[in-house]
Formats: sequence, C-alpha cells, structure tokens
Amino acid sequence: MTMHHSIRFSGQRTGDAPLTWGQRWLWEEVEKFAPRHEHLNLSEIVDVPDDVSLPEVLTTLQKLLEQRESLRTTYSVDPSGEPRQHVQSGGTLDVVERTARAEEARSTAHALAAGLRSVPFSLDDFPIRAGVVTSELRPRHLVIVIFHLATDGWDLRNLLAEIRQSWAALGEERTVAARIHPLDQSERERSPEGQAVSERSIKYWKKQLINAPADIFSGRSPIPESPRFQEIYAESEALAVAIRDLSLHLKVSPTVIFLTLSSICLEKLSGESRSFFLLGCHNRFSPSDRTATGPHYQDAPLTVDLTGADFREAVRRTWRASVSAYSAAKWNPPLLEAAVEDIVRERGQGVDLSCNAIVILEPHTGLPPSPSPAGAEFIEALRSRTRKLKMPGTAQDRTGRRFFLRAQNTSHAVLTSLRTDTTVLSSEESARFLDDVEELAVREFLTIPR
Repeated sequence: MTMHHSIRFSGQRTGDAPLTWGQRWLWEEVEKFAPRHEHLNLSEIVDVPDDVSLPEVLTTLQKLLEQRESLRTTYSVDPSGEPRQHVQSGGTLDVVERTARAEEARSTAHALAAGLRSVPFSLDDFPIRAGVVTSELRPRHLVIVIFHLATDGWDLRNLLAEIRQSWAALGEERTVAARIHPLDQSERERSPEGQAVSERSIKYWKKQLINAPADIFSGRSPIPESPRFQEIYAESEALAVAIRDLSLHLKVSPTVIFLTLSSICLEKLSGESRSFFLLGCHNRFSPSDRTATGPHYQDAPLTVDLTGADFREAVRRTWRASVSAYSAAKWNPPLLEAAVEDIVRERGQGVDLSCNAIVILEPHTGLPPSPSPAGAEFIEALRSRTRKLKMPGTAQDRTGRRFFLRAQNTSHAVLTSLRTDTTVLSSEESARFLDDVEELAVREFLTIPR
C-alpha cells in the first residue's frame, strides 16, 4: 500500500547568487546530459530506530529542509547564459509512505530508492525526494534522494549523521551550529580572498599542464563496445590488507599508497614515464568547510614522474605530488578553462585531461591482522576471494573523460571501480588494470620486513 504525506516547511533566509565553484563543476554534467541527468541523483536508506514514530520522521525531514538552505534551492539560467541558484523561503515536500511486511521492508526500501532516483530533477524542483517504508504500524526505513547540485558525499554523510543525532535526542532542545551554505560560499569565492585562492590553484595547474601528455592513450584502438563506456568493479580483501600494512610501514596514508599503485600501473599501460591524473578533492580541510552544506568537490592535476623510482621512492614522489594537488583544487571554472586554452596555444598541442581518480580510503580497523611473518599463502588466500563485477554500460560520460578510477573502503575490503571509454581501453583491459593494482600491492606487501 502507498500513501503520501505533505510536509510544509519555512526557512529563515532567501537569496540569489551565482553557483559556487563546486556547483559549477557539476553544472557541466547537468548541461551535457539534460534532461536525462538522473545519474546525478544520490540516494541513501536510513534505518529508523524502534522508538521513533512516523510523525517524528516527518518532523526530522521538515527541520532538515528549514535548516539546510541547499535543500530548498532551485536553479535557473540567466539571460546571459550563466547558471544561478535561488534559496526559497519555503514550500512543501511530498513524502511517499510504502507499507510492507517486516521481512520485505528492506527490499521495499531499495525498490523505493531506485524509483525515486530514476527520475531526473528539474532545475525548478526542490532538490530532494523522500519516502518512508513502514511495517507493523511503525517506520522501518527512511529513503532520501538528493540532486548532486545540492550536496556531495561529505555533506551527505553529515546530513545522515544529523538525522541519526536528532532521533537519538528526541524531546531535547538542540542548537544548530552556524555553518556555511552555498549562498555564503558563493560570496566567499567572489571575494578578493577567494579569487586569490583560485589564482594560486590556476598557477599550479599551468605548471603541471605545460608538460602534461597530449594523449595518454595514443595509438590504442580496441574495437569499441556497446554501450561505449563500460565499468568494472572489484572488491578485494587482499588489496585492503596490503594497503593497510604498506601504509603503516611507509608512514603515509592509504590514499597515497593506492595512488602510487595506480600511477605505476597507468605508466605501464600508457608507456608514459609521467603518470597524470585529475585527482578529485573534497576541499573540506578547514573546520568551517567540514560542516558546510552543498558540493565542494573539484579536481586538480596529479603528476608523478616515476623515472628510475623503486616502490618506496614512487611513494615518496606520489605523496609530495598529492599534497600539492589537494591544495590546488579550489578554482573558478571559467578562469581555469581560459587558462587551459592558453596552455594549449602555448604548447601547440592539446592536453589530455581524460584520466580521473577519486580515492577515499581511511585507515582500516576491521581487517584481520597479518601473521608474522606474513607469507604468500596468507595474502593469496585473501586474494582468492576478490570479486569482480561488470556494471551496465553507458553511452556517454563527462566531457573529455575516458578513464575514471575510484577507490573506497568497505567494512572488510577495498572497493575499486574503473569506467573507461572502450575506444581506448576495453572492459577486459579495465579488469586487467584492477588486477594489476592488486597484484602490485600484494607483491610489495610481501617485501615488508616483519
């Protein structure tokens, strides 16, 4: 059975502003894929505690909309063609309630999430949809779908934490701490201080791009697959254990270890002595940025010269390069676009910006300890449990992107994915690349003194 609840909400502030740099970074995909940009819809399912009622779930959603300006923001394009954001004073949100048997509640929540996620948002919609799955007269799961223009992964985790905290403190007066919203971020970026940050980042970009490869995949021409862009996922316990131990041994972050492994494998694949990625950055380094709402994600070039480097030296070079890249990922998109065009004219040839990487790896705490000495039998047993999955393909990707590598933790493994343009890298070669990353990690794991 399906019912609908209407939530009326009213916020404290309204306003109109240009998009933030993070929103503008996403806008490129919104424009390219319009009107079918539902891949930019982010969904989450939140388990509802036994002592929380349906009215309390609905009240939580109301407060979120009132406190988070990004959730009551609409978008438009002005007469000059520039995108803008508009924070609305209030409105209503339709919440779908779907009733299911207790044993089917979770599968019903996943089906509801898929349905809500499958419909693209219009620019004049509020960028959130919600549903609740109830069973035996109480709510079991809250389903939330949010348009990527209004949030990113970091902000979404904060939002989910706020939901759970509000349920844990029902009946208590809670003070909402002041935080930066996209209207504030837009103003901050247009200030002299914000423009100075952008100028420093663009200066770094220019330095990296002047020697960047013109075509990382030059000479490669496999038979294109249909759809053209194919994605492979791999979940590896062996990779997780190897990265953990290498990170502890070499005293760098798991992210640096994974970037080193990937850079070496990309060098092997492309034949280039310099590994070149556009490295995704969350841009959440200051306390105010860590609690800010809206998307802050942008990217920056990661260039690693691997000439003559053994693994330890490659790690050192990657660490140094990644520190520079992560500090140069806040930039004004139109100004950067002009700077890249200047570099192309200066070089007399193009710049290959087609390799992208997003790595979100934290130190693993739930992995089995490595025996001492850790032999091949232990790590190969873990490796035998690696799972690979080919995902449904897509006909197009972000403009210019041909290689999109991602890595993140699961509770017991590292989940990697690689989406490639099959005119330069087949799905079979993508799977082999992920195998190569795991194999290199295992090989270096076995060299760690115990």
